[in-house]
Amino acid sequence: MKKIMLFVLALCLCFTAIGAAFAETAAAGATETETSAAEAPAEEAPKAEMTAEELYQAGSEAFDAKDYGKAMEYFLLAADQGDGEAVFNIAVMYIRGYGVEQDYGKAFEYFQKAADQGDATALNNLGYMYEEGLGVEQDYARALEYYRQSADLNDVYGNASIGDMYRCGKGVEQDLIKAAEYFKKALEQGIDAPEILQAVNELAVSLRQAGLDAFDTEDYGKAMEYYQLAADLGNAEGLRGIGYLYQYGLGVEKSYDKALEYYQLAADQGDTGAIVNIGATYEDGFGVEQDYGKALEYYQKAADMGDTDILGYIGYLYNMGLGAEQDYGKAMEYYQKAADQGDATALNNLGYMYEEGLGVEQDYAKAVEYYTLAAEQGEPAGWFDLGECCYEGHGLEKDLDKAAEYYRKALDAGYEPDEEEQAHLKEVLGDEYQQK
Repeated sequence: MKKIMLFVLALCLCFTAIGAAFAETAAAGATETETSAAEAPAEEAPKAEMTAEELYQAGSEAFDAKDYGKAMEYFLLAADQGDGEAVFNIAVMYIRGYGVEQDYGKAFEYFQKAADQGDATALNNLGYMYEEGLGVEQDYARALEYYRQSADLNDVYGNASIGDMYRCGKGVEQDLIKAAEYFKKALEQGIDAPEILQAVNELAVSLRQAGLDAFDTEDYGKAMEYYQLAADLGNAEGLRGIGYLYQYGLGVEKSYDKALEYYQLAADQGDTGAIVNIGATYEDGFGVEQDYGKALEYYQKAADMGDTDILGYIGYLYNMGLGAEQDYGKAMEYYQKAADQGDATALNNLGYMYEEGLGVEQDYAKAVEYYTLAAEQGEPAGWFDLGECCYEGHGLEKDLDKAAEYYRKALDAGYEPDEEEQAHLKEVLGDEYQQK
């Protein structure tokens, strides 16, 4: 026999998702079709010889039929005979305003009675009422006390509620690590309430960000700790972060096998970044035999799953004939897809294809158009290639002064010229380039 689990309590989530569960019933009460316990006709009163179990069952059936007045009547009689689940449901009906006027004070009273009978969920709900100040003065310390009592009785909501107190810093100093520990316990107990899983996800994202922050400061041990906590809460990006640390031996002994293992775990959860990383592992031959074909396979899989960042690189592989037969048409196709997503490098590559007539009819004007778009979006190569167009007279009038202007912009933006390009720079910029 189960309680009517209408009362979804557990954690604050740092917003009003759960609070809304109460707000939506603020105006609720007995309707014209609902009969309160006090108004029930005498001939319809339950038989005195009914057992507590029978009374509870009758109350449950009335509740299912939305005859809340009759349900309350049966639950009160069952409660008088010591039925704890009936006591809990009476509290639910008072807090919801089902068949009675909504009354947080009465709800608190009956939750306390249920808690006194060892009901762990009632303890958690008392904690929530203290957390939100419903029927009692708001008191985070008392809330935490009740949540701990609930957790001690193995109520999954207890651990989740404690975790959220630490996540939000309510009544305690905010501590993401402690929050993760309690949420992990709740997950291991099989909790699946949507609002709690949402809080778990938010915490996992926060933990991963903490890992990124630690990574940026080169505190790789702390980064690993945060990534692992995020991963324990089901965050695929946390798994990917662990793989990256293993791949480059940051804070841990370098292990390509471990890196690939964690990338695969993340990929199994649909993380396209991890799928790309597996492709890069094959491309570079990190711990596996170098295989451009396998790399392209993984890159294509990531692209098919919506990763637009890899589109331009797929175009490059087709352009160079790496992992597949060289195909300028395919290269153009992927460069264009990437360019449509705002990829500046792809825009510049389209310019190169038009300048060289690779996969398309040679068109210097189009090349200049794409180089300009790339440069304006911050691609250093775009400025350099515009300089080359001025140097060669491709689509622009041959003008070494203008070429020098574009070359300077490219160098200032961080462009690194190859040997042939350096010769042009020396010719056009002279000693000015030597100084750079």
